[in-house]
Amino acid sequence: MIKVVWPKWRRIINEKFVGLVKCVDRFIILYGSRGSSKSDFIAKILVFQCLTHKYFKCILYRKKYNTIQESSYENIKQTIITLGLQQLFVFRTSPLAIICRNGNRFIARGGDDPASLKSIKDPTCVWYEEDIPDEEDFATISLTIRSDRADCLQEFFSINPEIEGDFTENWFWKRFFKDHDELSFRTTTTIEVEHRQIEYSVTVHHSVYQDNRWLPDQVKAQIEGYKTTNPYLYSVYAKGLWTRKQTGGNFYKLFDRARDTADTIYRPEQALHITFDFNVNPYMTCCIWQIDGKHARQIDEICLETPNNRTENVCREFIRRFPAHSAGLFIYGDPNGKKEDTRSEKGQNDYVIILRTLARYRPTQRVLTAAPPVVMRGNFINTVFAFRYDGLLFTIGNNCTKTISDYMYLKEAADGTKAKTKEKHPQTGVPYEKYGHTSDANDYFFCYAFAGEFTRYQKGGVETKVTTGKNTSKNSY
Repeated sequence: MIKVVWPKWRRIINEKFVGLVKCVDRFIILYGSRGSSKSDFIAKILVFQCLTHKYFKCILYRKKYNTIQESSYENIKQTIITLGLQQLFVFRTSPLAIICRNGNRFIARGGDDPASLKSIKDPTCVWYEEDIPDEEDFATISLTIRSDRADCLQEFFSINPEIEGDFTENWFWKRFFKDHDELSFRTTTTIEVEHRQIEYSVTVHHSVYQDNRWLPDQVKAQIEGYKTTNPYLYSVYAKGLWTRKQTGGNFYKLFDRARDTADTIYRPEQALHITFDFNVNPYMTCCIWQIDGKHARQIDEICLETPNNRTENVCREFIRRFPAHSAGLFIYGDPNGKKEDTRSEKGQNDYVIILRTLARYRPTQRVLTAAPPVVMRGNFINTVFAFRYDGLLFTIGNNCTKTISDYMYLKEAADGTKAKTKEKHPQTGVPYEKYGHTSDANDYFFCYAFAGEFTRYQKGGVETKVTTGKNTSKNSY
């Protein structure tokens, strides 16, 4: 153990955090507004532990490894330098690590390299900085923090509580915040293990920029300015409250969640319209609709991940959900599903499998010969969302969370098409497009089921006669 003269805590941290100095709970979650000094506090407490604990190995985690050096790593490095302790540490950049003369250390790991998360020997601590980790990453890291050589085992989070989609559906919120109305709280959970009662505690700590006595006044003024100019940014930057993240440059730029979503119900007396997208990663997609005149309501979505991400499995899940439906079934989807080369057996394609598996419903196939132009169909659907073009109304069910996220977060490329950026699956390592699958399936449905309106839109509103095929029923809606 290295003996150092450590400053009085109240001199180097804000008063709001003094009560956390001696906290030894397993999980310590710091969240709130920007500039509240939560990351500064964690950096200081971790440096203190590194110097004073007999054995200490802390993981610095972010979703992207290449962002760690300029965030938590730099924060800890600057803390050490500010406190005049740099002679006690070695700073390495390849790989990223900070090593103390007593043998204790900080190591960096990113969620974009799952194998590295599983190869850490005897860590005692982790700092999840800014990003809420994927649940799989959290489970992997948390289960590795079990060394019996440590003074204590802890997991620190410093997060800004913005979530893509509905934050109440996020695993982190459900695990640590559900059923708590207070901003800061402490809970203890007891679990029976081998006939013994095992406890672990969680401290949740909320702070705002006013708690940081070192934050420059100009920054405070900027944050307060959002109160009148941008209420969303004010809730994020000033209040630090759980918020659905807003993004710009979206493909469905006129989709409004408050206006275009609602609770929808299945009506057995009406036909079902189901539409497919055949990408298998991250899931295979089927969206389920019903139509009242010119009002289309999405009542459900089926998005099956591996190993169930196959056409027949999706159809069997549809049967499980709608076993007694008898009012008619119409099939839509990606025209590429007609190609035989999508299946190894000659004569097979996705639609052959769909029609065979769902034969009990006597389905009618409504598949376009080619996918509608992406830009044009996007403009059409945006216009329906915002202006109810030609009397059309599209409503997405609140239960269709993946579909809603698609409309909220799918980006627009420079050429006006859908920007389907790829991510790597944390478990399989397989690249996949996070957004675009449910909305693609719905595009095919909208452009066929409302072919007349879509054609009029393409022609600038000119009335035109549309032929949709011999299987189209005038009374199908």
